[in-house]
Amino acid sequence: MLKEKETLIEKLGTWINKAATGLVINLLFLLACLPIVTIGQAWHGLMSALRYNIRGESWFKGFRKGFKTRFWRGTIAWTALLLIVTKMLFDLVAYLEGGYMISAIAAAIMFALMAMLLTAFMTLNVYIPTSVGNWITNSVNMVFKAPVQLLICAALFWAPVVMILFWPEIAYYVSMVFVVMYFSLVGMAHTVLLKDVLVDYLVQARENGTLLAEEGAFKQE
Repeated sequence: MLKEKETLIEKLGTWINKAATGLVINLLFLLACLPIVTIGQAWHGLMSALRYNIRGESWFKGFRKGFKTRFWRGTIAWTALLLIVTKMLFDLVAYLEGGYMISAIAAAIMFALMAMLLTAFMTLNVYIPTSVGNWITNSVNMVFKAPVQLLICAALFWAPVVMILFWPEIAYYVSMVFVVMYFSLVGMAHTVLLKDVLVDYLVQARENGTLLAEEGAFKQE
């Protein structure tokens, strides 16, 4: 009986430790996002931190290494696509307010596609280190190869922003969820939902010799 109680206490302690780690990683991610243009690399750091933590290594070391790796490539891609996605999102809001439903539907579809492409760029930048050409090609192909998974991941990532735009009265509550550990959970969801397609890209990159020397971000298990 005593052994059973100790086991339950140990499990509770493990879950508390995981929750605390997720909270800290999430806060560090939000701080790294403050310049806005660094959100792509902050995401890279968050995903690397989660990966290191799962492997039992220092999550802070993972965040720092992830934030530095392929910095300019991730920052430029994120900034360029962010401007396009933001423009489409505000167009969608304007069309809805003006009652232009056909234009709103078209804007919503384009927003979803660009958000999916942005998710593909960010995810492949983290896990599959290849040349810029292959990275762009694989990102575009990924939209067609795993559309449902990418759409879910993009929806999770952009959900708080959309909710604040359309329902500003709940902005405070959304922000609180934002701060606690929302993006840590979203990062885990990305890993689970996109794992199979990422393994395919990793195998493909190994076979055609396009994987860069900084391999190790994602390993087939």
